[in-house]
Amino acid sequence: MFDKILVAVGGNDASIEPARVAGRLASVMPAEVTILSVARAAPSSLGEPNLTRYENRQHAAAQELLEEARQAALTEGASEVDTEYLEGPAVDKIVEFAESHDFSLIVLGNRRRGRLQSAILGSVSAGVASHSHVPVVIAPEPRGASEGL
Repeated sequence: MFDKILVAVGGNDASIEPARVAGRLASVMPAEVTILSVARAAPSSLGEPNLTRYENRQHAAAQELLEEARQAALTEGASEVDTEYLEGPAVDKIVEFAESHDFSLIVLGNRRRGRLQSAILGSVSAGVASHSHVPVVIAPEPRGASEGL
């Protein structure tokens, strides 16, 4: 049923819980897993050399997160995990990537924002769930994971 799983990770306080969930699902289905990180495009107003530095730092942080998430999915039982990195509006990029690559399931996280904060800032998980034609699973952060921060 779900033979290709797309996992979206990224943003501030990025949780790798969606990768763990996808790894567990892939271990029993079996399914291919791809982990995607989407970053905002760098503002061109930064100018050079700041623009290049910003892009390099952003890309390095995304690669580190992707590797951590890939390892988590493998540890949970996925047999093979690919990674991808894109820049642009997160909701649009996730939905477009999932549909253009024939994924059968999207797994992403929930940052546990309050209602007001979500209304002002928006929610990638809600945006993906409402715009995707692919089923979406939202994996909340485990309880207590953000306590003490």
